[in-house]
Amino acid sequence: MDEESYRQTYERINTAPCIFEKGILSLKCACAYQHKFHLADRHCVACSDTLMQQNCKSFLDHLRKQTQFVFKINIDGPLPHNKEIKVQNGGMLGIQKLLLGDDAGESVSDIAGLMQKSIAVYGNIESVPYNLIMPSVTNYKTRPKRQSRKS
Repeated sequence: MDEESYRQTYERINTAPCIFEKGILSLKCACAYQHKFHLADRHCVACSDTLMQQNCKSFLDHLRKQTQFVFKINIDGPLPHNKEIKVQNGGMLGIQKLLLGDDAGESVSDIAGLMQKSIAVYGNIESVPYNLIMPSVTNYKTRPKRQSRKS
């Protein structure tokens, strides 16, 4: 299956893609509304709740805007993969630390739960203090690049 065929099939099958798909597939995050499936030889994640998907998108959009300054980039489209992993995983770990304090762990067990709690605490996604989350994004360490084996 070529890449274009894959994309078309993915979009046809996954009508509600999880906004935090990269974070979930990196095994740092999980969500009560996630639905994992396979397409060809790839792993994919869908969201089973439309309202939660919108909340997650709003949160991630705000977070991406904040990170453009930090990463010193101005991209209209998707972030490079490594930066997106930092934004998704670092952002979720940051909001978890903000909401749970010392009880925050090294992984996120329920993205939806954190979104609901942040709305309960701050009133809406727009009012979340993103400046307090940014240190977790910038300090998040992605896994190192694999060293290529030279024979």
